[in-house]
Amino acid sequence: MNPFEYANELITKDKYDEEVPDRKDYKPFLINRTLSYHNDLIHYVNYLNQYPDVNDKLHYDFLNLSIAKKKRPKKWWVKGKKYENMEVIKEYYKYSTDKAITALSVLSDKDIKNIKNKLFKGGGK
Repeated sequence: MNPFEYANELITKDKYDEEVPDRKDYKPFLINRTLSYHNDLIHYVNYLNQYPDVNDKLHYDFLNLSIAKKKRPKKWWVKGKKYENMEVIKEYYKYSTDKAITALSVLSDKDIKNIKNKLFKGGGK
């Protein structure tokens, strides 16, 4: 599981996973960061940040018992579709990240497809 799935599980209260603390992919920092985007959860995350040495089991249990079940948007968690093509724009026009974001808002899907075709170098699968 990735940290976003753990955070989603804590928010939606789908299930209580007793094995979470034993897993190596449970990263409290990333879960705190993911949850901190929600205004009603920032206080819990801030409280946990005051105790960085807390073990993973206690971290998970605290969040699981503290967070109220509520439907929250995941707009910050999901990579936007526009930014998927940002590297292509940066390479083609030799733009910085800021300029590439501006260019993405102007370019159509057809333009981006043409740019990808021009940058295609061929080769392996």
